[in-house]
Amino acid sequence: MQRKNFLAQAEVAGFIEWLASNLPLLQFNLNFRPSKFVLGGLQVNVNGFEQVLQHYRWSSSWRDNNGAIVISSTWLETKESLGKLRAWLIEAIDNNDETQTLAACLQILKWGGVRGAIPFLHRLANNMELIAYLRSVEQLLVLDSDQTDLRALSSSSILRFDSGLTKIHSLLDKTGSPIYDSRVGAAMGMLYSLYRQQNNHGRPMSQFPSGAARGNQIRNPGDMPNGLLSPQFSRITYEEWARWQVRLGWIIRELLERTDWFANQGALPARCHAFEACLFVIGYDLRCFGAESEEDAVLVTPRFDTQSETEVTEEGVGAEEVVKTAANRVATRETAGRSGNWVPTGHSFSKIIQYYLNFRKEEKTDGRRAFIDWLLKNTDCQSATANAYCFPFSIREFDLFGRSIKDIERIVAGKKDGLLAVLSVDELEPFTLGDEREKVCLVDVFITGKAYELFATDQERRAYIMRSGYAGTSNAAGTLMSVGRDVGRHFDLFEAKFKTTALFKQFFNGFSLEG
Repeated sequence: MQRKNFLAQAEVAGFIEWLASNLPLLQFNLNFRPSKFVLGGLQVNVNGFEQVLQHYRWSSSWRDNNGAIVISSTWLETKESLGKLRAWLIEAIDNNDETQTLAACLQILKWGGVRGAIPFLHRLANNMELIAYLRSVEQLLVLDSDQTDLRALSSSSILRFDSGLTKIHSLLDKTGSPIYDSRVGAAMGMLYSLYRQQNNHGRPMSQFPSGAARGNQIRNPGDMPNGLLSPQFSRITYEEWARWQVRLGWIIRELLERTDWFANQGALPARCHAFEACLFVIGYDLRCFGAESEEDAVLVTPRFDTQSETEVTEEGVGAEEVVKTAANRVATRETAGRSGNWVPTGHSFSKIIQYYLNFRKEEKTDGRRAFIDWLLKNTDCQSATANAYCFPFSIREFDLFGRSIKDIERIVAGKKDGLLAVLSVDELEPFTLGDEREKVCLVDVFITGKAYELFATDQERRAYIMRSGYAGTSNAAGTLMSVGRDVGRHFDLFEAKFKTTALFKQFFNGFSLEG
């Protein structure tokens, strides 16, 4: 589908008209808890969408190509910071400099507080393919051409897409293509839900996808009263995520061409990014749409994707992943929606990474489907277990598919060098998380380490994990600790009896799940 056809759809045109009429009238109760990204927190009521921009907060820093630290927090500072990153990236690509292009991309991720795309970017750069790939995707995301076709965004053209890559592609684009992360998707999904509540006579378009927050926020409109359930990033393809970046860009440009909103920001692409920044703010927690206080949120019943969770023993996963009861699943969902659930799919990382190395040495093909087929043929894994074993391979975890055999061998060997390899870094930096739920395996190491430091028995540790909101049931807490113990031991983050090591303290220095 092309731009004219998309915008000509009655539902899309109606939604844009509704936005033009209603965004200036909406009120937002912004309530940001203090965190490393929002120093001191933020509590303010805002009248009108355009006024949200002055309350933009994202405290971040990165190093330019001269080693100088660039710091930003407000929108004015962030706009300047992103301008420098954009100029660096474009210059490096224009000079056909793979090394500088990779460096600029990595600093964009650092600004955004995300790390998932690092292995992918390194693989492309090592093969001298990064510039070519970024240029090819750039052409597919252009917003001001009637030749842009969503069908061109396919599995062959979009190799990866996540909250880091959307930032890189957005900065490279010159037509205002938005950064489409969980906050932006959540905000647009909520606005569309409000539109449908008032205009439900036509056929609805697909809902804007989003992703889970890592903390105590709601980012799925379906968790709000009468809201539409959003597809989750973890359940859609990379190319579909990229298509939504284009769709959103088309909607924003069409809307801003009809109004004078953000006129003081510059030309249309700059106005588009200001609009996107406001979406980013209100998408932090969808309870800003009318919820007056924290107490009001108890009216919301969270709904969201959960992975298969399993009963485990003190030392590891139980017999072939005993599936939890339906009652336990419900309890886990209700606890996890607003309090930062960190329950993984049950698996043994040290076991499965060795399987993967064997697979890579035996087979010429790679990827999830090929690996699952190999597991079913060469091990005693059943289909559900084989799928569960792929949990740490995703781009939101360790992004293992496609790594070189040399890297996989280092990861299999474990210890500090294995940790460096799995993170695709040369020097170990303190562990950080962005704004979304990712790197669950490593977070589970941290939670497990703290549980063992604080409590002497398994029962006490499980109770602590449930009380903290990291898991909803004892079984889920057991799954969390099983994965945490296995990954922690593999990388020498734990020693005997799961006592945290000096490497654990170095890696998690200053880290907090509270932000």
